Amino acid sequence: MSQQPTLAAPSSLSVLTPADVWRIIRKRLGLIIACFVVFGLGLTGGLVVWYCLWPSYTAVGVIEFEPGQGQGTGMVGIQQEPGVPVALFDAYVQAQVLAIHNNRVLDAVIEQLKGKQQLFREPNASHKLGLELEVNHLLNTQTVFVSLTGRDREQVQMIVAEILKQYTDQLKTDRSQADAERQRDLRLERDDLRKQLDDLGRRLASYRGESNMIVADERASEQLARLTVLVRQLSDAQVILAETNAAWTQFQELKKLSDEGKDYTPVMLAFPEIMETLRRDETITNLSANLARFNQELQSMKQRFGPKYEGLRRLETAAQVSRNDYEAKQNEVLGQLFQQVAATLKSKNDRAKAAEAELQARVAEARAAAVDNAKITAEFRGREAEYQRVQSLYNTVMDGLERMRIIAALSRPNVRIAQSPQIPIDPSEPRLVIYIPAAIIFSILLGLGLSLLLELLDTRIRTPSDITRQIGVPLLANIPDLSEDERLSLDTNIALVSQAVPQSLMAESFRQLRTSLLFASDQPVRSLLVTSANPGDGKSIVATNLAIAMARAGSRVLLIDANFRRPTLARVFDVPESVGLSNVLVGMNTAAEAIQATSVENLDVLPAGVTPPSPAELLGSQSMRQLIVDQGKKYDRVIIDGAPMLVVADNYLLTEVVDGIVLVFAAGTNTRGMAQRATRQVLSLRGRVLGGVLNRVRATKGGYFRESYQAYYDYSGAASPADLPIAARAGLSTTHPPAESGPQA
Repeated sequence: MSQQPTLAAPSSLSVLTPADVWRIIRKRLGLIIACFVVFGLGLTGGLVVWYCLWPSYTAVGVIEFEPGQGQGTGMVGIQQEPGVPVALFDAYVQAQVLAIHNNRVLDAVIEQLKGKQQLFREPNASHKLGLELEVNHLLNTQTVFVSLTGRDREQVQMIVAEILKQYTDQLKTDRSQADAERQRDLRLERDDLRKQLDDLGRRLASYRGESNMIVADERASEQLARLTVLVRQLSDAQVILAETNAAWTQFQELKKLSDEGKDYTPVMLAFPEIMETLRRDETITNLSANLARFNQELQSMKQRFGPKYEGLRRLETAAQVSRNDYEAKQNEVLGQLFQQVAATLKSKNDRAKAAEAELQARVAEARAAAVDNAKITAEFRGREAEYQRVQSLYNTVMDGLERMRIIAALSRPNVRIAQSPQIPIDPSEPRLVIYIPAAIIFSILLGLGLSLLLELLDTRIRTPSDITRQIGVPLLANIPDLSEDERLSLDTNIALVSQAVPQSLMAESFRQLRTSLLFASDQPVRSLLVTSANPGDGKSIVATNLAIAMARAGSRVLLIDANFRRPTLARVFDVPESVGLSNVLVGMNTAAEAIQATSVENLDVLPAGVTPPSPAELLGSQSMRQLIVDQGKKYDRVIIDGAPMLVVADNYLLTEVVDGIVLVFAAGTNTRGMAQRATRQVLSLRGRVLGGVLNRVRATKGGYFRESYQAYYDYSGAASPADLPIAARAGLSTTHPPAESGPQA
C-alpha cells in the first residue's frame, strides 16, 4: 500500500522557490512597474529639484594631534601630564572631540561672527550649531575632521574656520592658565615648607643645647662598655654562686646520711681534701701502724699455735684496745675536719651571694643610665629625621617648580590646524550618484516586496505547487478552466467533454488523470472515491470525465452517484433516476436492476435514486460495503461520486471501504485551510489518499498552461472550433449541468 501523505506547513517566504518568485514577478509586473514609476521616478525627480533649488554645502577642516607633547589642561578640565602616552592617545583625542563641542567654544564662535553669518541667529544658536556640527576622529589616527553643512557655502566655511580658531586659542589659553595655577600652588607649598623647615631647625638646635647632645653621645659609649663589663661579671658571679651553693647543699646531704649510717666514706669520697688531711695526721698514722702490727702478730700466732693458744687471747685483747683507740681518734679528727669543711663551704656560698647581689644592683643602675641616655638620643634623632624629611620635600618642590618653568618655556602645543576649511564648490546634499540608484532600487524592491506580500496573504490555491507544498498530497492532474481552452465554446457541456471533444486540452487533462492513477499505488485500485472540500469544486465533473476516459481506454467502469443530497449523474447521462443506489441499499431493488447503461461504451452508471432520510448511515452500512465488493468483481473500475468532506459526514464511513480517494480542489476558490482540513479529515478516517486534482486552473501572467495550450494543439493537430461538429460544440450542451458542475462549477 502506498504511503499516506503528510500535511505541509503554511506557506512562507522561506519555502518560495526561484520559479515561484519569477512567476510572482511576471504576475505582478504591473504593480512593480507602478511602484517604479511612483516611487522611483518620483523620488528621482524630487532629488533633481532638491539639487537644483535647495542644495546643501559642507565645509571641512582638519585638526591634527601629536602624542608626547605638553598640553597642560584640556578643555574638559582634565589635568594632563606634560606628555600623553601613546596607549592613551586615542582616549585623549576623544576627549578633545567633546571639547570642540563645548558650549564655551560655540558661544565664542557665535559671538565672534555676530552680524556676519545668518545660519544661526536664534537665542539658542550655539545649541543648534552643536547639533549640526560634526566632529569625527578616525580611530588609530591623529586626525580629527570638523565639518558643517548648510545652504550658504561661504558662511559654513567661515563658521568652521572660526570654530578651529576658537578651539585652538582657548586650548592655548587654558594651558597657560593651568601652568600659572600649578606654579602658584607650588609656590604656596614651597613657602609653607620653608616655614616648617625654619621652625624645625630652631627646635632641633635648642634641644641639642639643652640635652648636651655631644656629651650624651660620648657618655652613651662609656655606659654601653661599662654595662657590657658588668653583665659579664654578673654572669661569672652567678656561675660561682651556683657552684658554691651546689657544694654546700651536697655536703649537708652527705653529712646527714653519714651521721645516720655511721659511715663517712661517701663524704670523704665527695670531698678528697678530708681524706688527705686525715692521712697526714701523725697520731692516727701511729695508731694505724700499731693496729696493723697487732693484726700481723695475731695472724702469725694463729698459724703457729692455733686458735686455742692462751697467749693468743691476750694478744687479741691488746689488738682490740688498739683498734678502739684508733677509731676514737679517727672519729675525733673527722669531727673536727667536718666542722672546718662546713665552715669553709658556708663562707664561700655567702660571699658568692653577696657578690652576685652587688653586681645585680650595679647592672640595674648602669642599664637605667643607658636607657635615659638612649631616650635623649632617640628624641634628638626623631627631630633630626623630621627636619630632613621636610628638607627633602622642600627640595622636591623647588625642583618641580624649576622644571615646570623650563617645560612651560620649551614645550609647544600638540594641536595644529592641518587643513583650513575651503569654500565648497559642489553640493554635498543631495548626492545624486548615490540617492538616485538607491531610489530606483528601493522602488523595485518595494514593488517586489508588495507582490510577495500580496501573494503570501492570498491563501487561495492557484498553482499545482500549492497542492504538493501546502497540502502535502501528490498532484494527479491539472484541469484547465473552460474559458482557457480556445478549442471549446463557452456552451460546451464539460461534464461529457472527454466523450464529446476528446481532442481538446481538457479531455487530455482527464486522460492524464487516468494515467496518474495507474501509477499512484503499488496495489490495484478497483474502487475509487472522488470527493472535494466544498460544493462547487467540480468533483462530479472530474468523476464523470475520469470514468469516460477509463471506459474509452477499454476498462469496464461503473460510476456510482453517492451524493444523495445533490445527485447529478442521472441528468448528465440522461437516464432515469427513480431507481438507484438508495433502492439497492435498502433492498427494494437489486444492483442489476438499478445499474443503467450510458451512451459511452464500457461505462455504466448507478444513479443516486430516491433521497434517503439518513444518507450517512446508509452509505456506511454493510450493504454498501458488499455492493462495492460485488461490483468490483464485475467491473474493472468502480468510481464513486461522493459528497463534500467539509459539508456533510456522508463519506466518513465510506473512506475506509474504497481502495483509494481522489481529492478535487478548485483553483482560486479553495483556500489552503479548507484543503488541509479536508485532507486531514480523510486521513483521520483511515482513508487512502491517492492524490489531488487541481480544477479550473486559469492561465494568468506568470501562471500555468498559457504556452502549453498552444503547444498541445500545435503538436496534436486538433481541429479549430469552427471545424468541430455541431454535436461536439453545442449538441451535448442541451443537457444543462447542475449548479455544482456547471461550466464554472
